Formats: sequence, C-alpha cells, structure tokens
Amino acid sequence: MTTILPYLLLILLVPSQDREGGVALVLSGGGARGLAHVGVLLALEEEGVKVEAIAGTSMGALVGGLYACGYSAAMLDSIVKSLDWDFLFSSGQKRELTVLPQRLARSHDLITLSLRGLTPVLPQSALSTQRISSLLASMTGPVQIERGQSFDSLATPLRVVSFDLRTKNRVVHQGGDLSRALLSSMAIPSVFPAVRIGHSLLVDGGIANNLPIEVAVETWDYPIIAVDTSSDSIEIPENPTLLQVGQLTFDALTSRLNEQYKASPDFYIRPDLNEATIWSFDMVDSLVQWGYVATKSFLAGHPEIHGDKGDRPCFREPVLTIQNIQLGGLTRHHPTAVLPWLIIHRGDQVTPSLLRDVTENVYASGLFRRVDTRLYSAPGSGKVNIVFEMEERDPGSLGFGLTYHSGFGLDGRLTLEHLNFLNRGRTFLLSVGGGDGYAFSEALVLDLTAGTKRFKQLAITYWQMKANRYDEEGNTHENVETKLLVDMTRGISLGWGGLVEIGAGGVLHRWGAEKVDNFVRFFVRGLVETVDDPVDPEDGYRASTEAAINAPFCGRHHILLCFEGDAARCVPWGGRLLVSGWGQIVSGSTKMWQYARFSADKTIPGVGWYSLPARQRIATRFRLTRELKGPFFLSLEAGGTWDWEHALKPSDGRRTCGGGISLGVGTPAGPAVIAVGRSSEPETRWTVSMGSPATFGPGR
Repeated sequence: MTTILPYLLLILLVPSQDREGGVALVLSGGGARGLAHVGVLLALEEEGVKVEAIAGTSMGALVGGLYACGYSAAMLDSIVKSLDWDFLFSSGQKRELTVLPQRLARSHDLITLSLRGLTPVLPQSALSTQRISSLLASMTGPVQIERGQSFDSLATPLRVVSFDLRTKNRVVHQGGDLSRALLSSMAIPSVFPAVRIGHSLLVDGGIANNLPIEVAVETWDYPIIAVDTSSDSIEIPENPTLLQVGQLTFDALTSRLNEQYKASPDFYIRPDLNEATIWSFDMVDSLVQWGYVATKSFLAGHPEIHGDKGDRPCFREPVLTIQNIQLGGLTRHHPTAVLPWLIIHRGDQVTPSLLRDVTENVYASGLFRRVDTRLYSAPGSGKVNIVFEMEERDPGSLGFGLTYHSGFGLDGRLTLEHLNFLNRGRTFLLSVGGGDGYAFSEALVLDLTAGTKRFKQLAITYWQMKANRYDEEGNTHENVETKLLVDMTRGISLGWGGLVEIGAGGVLHRWGAEKVDNFVRFFVRGLVETVDDPVDPEDGYRASTEAAINAPFCGRHHILLCFEGDAARCVPWGGRLLVSGWGQIVSGSTKMWQYARFSADKTIPGVGWYSLPARQRIATRFRLTRELKGPFFLSLEAGGTWDWEHALKPSDGRRTCGGGISLGVGTPAGPAVIAVGRSSEPETRWTVSMGSPATFGPGR
C-alpha cells in the first residue's frame, strides 16, 4: 500500500490533458481573414469540443472575446454576416440621424484639414474605430457589469494581447475594460488609432505576438489548439514599389519580435483561405465556411480530441436599469449643446442595441471625434450609471475646392468651417473664391436645436461676374453683374429628409455702372430630399418649392414661385435614371436680371449657361447613367424647356430641346465629365467639368 500511494498522489496532482475533453484555443490576428475563427468555433461546438480558455490577438481577440462573454458560435456567425463592414469602419455621421439642415450646410471640398486654432492638424489614423468601439462596448459592457472586470470571471477565461508603444513590450490583458482591450489588440498602426489605457499607448498585438501560444502555455493546463489565419509571406519582387518595400520592412520587423514569444502548440490549424486578404470583408461567408471545413477535417484526423456532445449554456443578456447619465470630456462645448442629442433617460432598460443607438445619435451631432459609452455599477442599487466619454472634434476646418467648366473656366474656393460657433454647437461657414472674371464670398450661421428640430439660419452671399445680358430683342451685351443677398430664416426640420422654413431678406443688384436695384423679400420654402447625392443618387427623390414676395423700396412688387424636383430610380444592368424638373412663375413688375437662367445643375444639353432668359419657365431633363468599370460611368441626357412672357398666357411661348452624351469618372470633389450636346437652337456644345454643382460658386 505504501508503494502505491505516491503514484496515486502523482496521478491526482498532475492535470490530465484531455480532462473533460476541454481545450485552450489560441486565435491569431489576420484582419478579415480572422473571421475564419467563427467557422472554427462552429465546428468545435458541433463536435462537442469544449473550449475551456481562449487567448487571442487582433481579430482573434475580437472573435474570442465575444465568445468568452457567452455568445455562441451561431450568434457570432449571424453577427459577422449581418454587419455592414464598410459602414463599421467609416467615420461619417449616420445619414438617417443627420437632419437635412445639417447636410445642406456642409461644405463640398476636394481637400479638408482640421484646424486647432489656426494650425492644421493631421488625422490620427486612416480609418475610424468609432463604430467598432461602440459595437464592442455594447456587447461586452453589460456582461462585465454582471460578471466583473476579471477576464477569468467570463463564461470562458480569456487573455488578450496588444503592444505598448511606450514600453515597446507585449501586453497581456487579463482584466479591465474588455472592449478597450479588444480595440487596442486590433489597432493596426496608422490604419486605426492607438488606444490609451492608463500610461500605455497600445496598438495591434500582432506586432509582437500574432499567435500567442506562449500565453496559453503559461496560463492554462489544457491541450492547446492554435488557429493561424495570418497572411502568407510576401514574395520579394524583383523591382519592389515604395508600398511593397514598406510592407516588407514592417513584416520583417514584426517577424523578429514574434520570434521572442514563439512556442509550440499541441495542435495547429491553418485554414486554406485562398486569396483572401486582411481587407476581404466582402468574403465573410466564404471565410467562415473555410474555417469550418478546415476544423472539421482536422478533428476527423484527431480522434483524441473528443467532446461530450453537450450543448453550451445559452447566452442570457443581462437586464440592467439606468440610474444616472453623465457627460465626460466636455471642455469647449456647453452641456446644452449635447443634451438634446441624448435619447435615453433614467429608469430605461439597457440593451446592446440601445447603447449603440444612443452613441450613434450623439456622434451624429458632428461635435465629437469619438463618443464612447461606458457602464459602471451603481453601488447598492442594482442599477448602472452610463458615462459618455467624448473626445471633442477640432471644431475648425479649412477646405479647398476646385471646379473646372468649359463654360467659365477654373473656379477655386477656400472654406473655413466651425462646428461649435460661440460654444453652442452652431455651424459657421465662410467661403471665398472665384475664377476668370468672377469672385464670390459666402457666410452662413446655422443654429439647430436637435431635440425639437427647430433651426435658425443667417446667410449672406456676395458675387460679381462678367455675364451676358440679353435684351427683349435677343441682343447680347457683356457687362459686370454684382449681387448681394441677405437671408434670415426660421424653420423646422422634418427629420433626415425634409424641412420647412420661412424667412425675410434683402437684395442689392447692379448691372455695370447702372444704379443699384434693391428690394426686400419675404418667402416660404419647403424641401424634401431622400437622396444623399443629387448628382449621383440611388433610389430617392428631391422636391423643393419657394413662394416669395419681392418688394422694392420704391416701385411695384412682384410675386415669385420657384419649384424644382429630382426623382432617381435604379434600373437593371447597373443603370440609374434621374428625372429632373424645374421652373418659375412671376407675377408683377420684373427686372430683366430677375429672369430665369440656366445654372450649373439645371441646364439643357447643347444650350449655353446664362442663355435663354425667361420670365416664366418650365423645364425638364432625363439622364440615364450606366456604371462602367470602376468609378467610370456613361450618361445619356435629353431635356427641354418651355418659356413665355405673361403668366396667364403659356401658349405664347417657345420650345427649346436638346440631347447629349457624357463620359465621366467619380472623384472626391464630384464627377469629372466630358460631354457633347446639341440643341434645337441649333447649336453643338462641348462641356468639360470637374466637381459637383454644390462646389460651384453662387451665381454660376
């Protein structure tokens, strides 16, 4: 008996590697390739293999971290396949939450630089993690409130690896805010912003430990399955480009760092992910399937890895109630500029979708570069406090716009924008620019009350240009036209797609050396818009109307009714049909310069701008666009106009029509287009333009 006792003790004290069939899982980074880890988890669950612990880096940390919180493999599969990954990594405000007055007040520039004071500020990274951060916080925050801050207290113990730029060492996270740990582990330098936790500045853990086998070996006593989804080694080309040299240098440095933590797992899986790259988020279905197939094949060849076929406990979403709401990070902004954007109240139930919605809503204000939502337990109450940690956007920006059109040449514009005018969240825009024989300046202040959707706006516009003046006999006289407009409006936003406003203003106008014409105006304006970009829309429409009474300081008044609309519809074979209509009706005394003329975005093919002046006008245009390879497109256009003199005698008018074809390419400043059109004048006109109509100065 005494001889057998030591052996019995040894058996009891030494852990068995196949205890309960459980394994420790090590998941590598790899960008989009790491989504294959979801397929790996699906196969392990299907075969009943219990994952007792997880260590991960980058995308492996993200997938493993959510699994450790209790989400099943099937839930993760549904999540990653339903996400809009392009939107997830975008930085623009969600269009449904950005009301129409905000969108109309935006500048349309080719290049924009943020300003801190008067000093340009370079962006922190190429892509934003605002939305991925919001997603992770909403999915992990409630779980940590219930289970605690230690990663060992999660449904599956977890370790997350990142790299500290300050100490130049690997960091293994085993507690704290899980969403921030996951975010730091996937923060590819320069691509995503680094994450500051305490005194550390953290980036992607793949720099030092892309497959953290050593972490699992040192932490747990389970058989280790390592899943490697890292990219294949790049072959060194004979004549590498600048980007290739940079990539090769980065790979060489990270490979040397990874060697320091190299360890061997018990089992190793490297799924065949074909030609998928770290940005192949459009291949989610295939990546998950490839990970699943590789793991099923691996398990079939390793019967020693067995499972009990028991189901994993179902994930139960914690039920939390809000006790208090706090705003953090406000230095330049007054709380009254933020509070109207909140859509939650004390006593509301916290859900992941609600957390994401409220974060997105505050971010839509445009006042902040980042909005992070954190949950903290309210001691003794069983409730939670929500803290919004906001990083204020540099409120100023300087934009440069450029537009070329064969009708008038090259236009340039500088735009100064301030999103927190007088520290009350007001938008201020000042633009100056011009071109050959043309100069303009614009100033706009928008005061929007988000909670009620009411807004006030002051707009001042001045422009001067050489223009053709047409008399009633059709003769042309070149002269200098000068115009100053001041409008003050109050209105209400109808949400993302509409507004109604009333206003008053004044106009000063002068032709050459003639005396100055002036009048005051009172107007009502309505606008409905369901397309983001009227130049290149998807399905949607845009309709506006304005009724105004223009009263000179001396003399008779006239009543003006303007209307315009666009309707866009996607058609088969990648085409898009845009139907536009516009016009004006005038009653009362009218000066010749108040007659309707064509503008940058409303014209007929083959008809020159600032030609065919008309007192009464109805016009329409059809544009059928076919997308070609890449950003190129081909358009066919046809349009016509009916012009007459007396409002009640439309039959005493004339018809002008035209058609044309254009070839274009999309650019950040709008489409660059070369077009040819012929009208019934008859006249053939070639047009070359770059930039959307919104970039053209007033009066164009």
